[in-house]
Amino acid sequence: MLATLYHNLGVSPATISTSPGATPTARRALARTLLWLVGLLVTSAATAAGFFALNQLLRVPMTKTDGPQLLRIMTWNIGQIYLQWDSRAADNDLRHVARVIRDARPHLVALQELRDPQQLGRLVAALGPGWRGKIPEDRWDRRAALLVRLPAEFQGLPTSTGRTAQGAVVTLPSGIEVAVASLHLDAFDSRRRLVQAQEIVSGLSRLQDRHMILAGDFNFDPAVAAHGSTDQELYRFLTGELADAGRHSGSTSLISRRLDYVFFRSPAVKDVRALVLHDKRIRVMDHDPVVVELVLRPQP
Repeated sequence: MLATLYHNLGVSPATISTSPGATPTARRALARTLLWLVGLLVTSAATAAGFFALNQLLRVPMTKTDGPQLLRIMTWNIGQIYLQWDSRAADNDLRHVARVIRDARPHLVALQELRDPQQLGRLVAALGPGWRGKIPEDRWDRRAALLVRLPAEFQGLPTSTGRTAQGAVVTLPSGIEVAVASLHLDAFDSRRRLVQAQEIVSGLSRLQDRHMILAGDFNFDPAVAAHGSTDQELYRFLTGELADAGRHSGSTSLISRRLDYVFFRSPAVKDVRALVLHDKRIRVMDHDPVVVELVLRPQP
């Protein structure tokens, strides 16, 4: 490297040491300059290598191959324990949320209880390059947002109850188009939950019926719902249309209830893995993030 540097500067080591016009002070100054340039080159190379390694760590592990592909989905209600004055996501929690998302490396993230587009924008900025997000216009102030690291066309999915899910058609590297929705069903009225779910599934089917993902806070747990209740009817409806990816993953909330789900429908899915990420809540958050991996068959 030193020889190349000397050559590029148009000098040689012999010139530095024997030139009649070069005083010891000048020679020392030139040597220090050369050492500084070498150090700069080494530092630059190390920095570039570091950025490359970081990019490899955080990159979307999904490229077009002849083998199976992984599609990783996260859903997380990042709001707080319901209090009379506010339960929406706290601005001070956004950097923590971004770290959890980066560590989990999902392709799609369904988030609930965000306040507005400005709050989503701060979260996307904290996540860094490659992320995009959308939050619907909604008369409710605890909204469901969708973030993606794959090509996507966003579409709002309104319901007759006034609550809107955030949808998108996402294109996978294999060319498969998947309709995805991030939703937050009503917390206090089971009949509203059923109507909202039915209308969101219907709207999503119009975007793409063959491959579909529904993720979010559904605000019910069929395991504790009364026999013959509306919530049991809701679960029968959802599992009649879609598969429950995390049915054996356990509770997802502070009250030891399973309230957060990823449902899917796709003939391309050959295997499913689901995990609740415990110990990721901070301060007064009341939900755990859920990560689901869909293993997709190679497409012809």
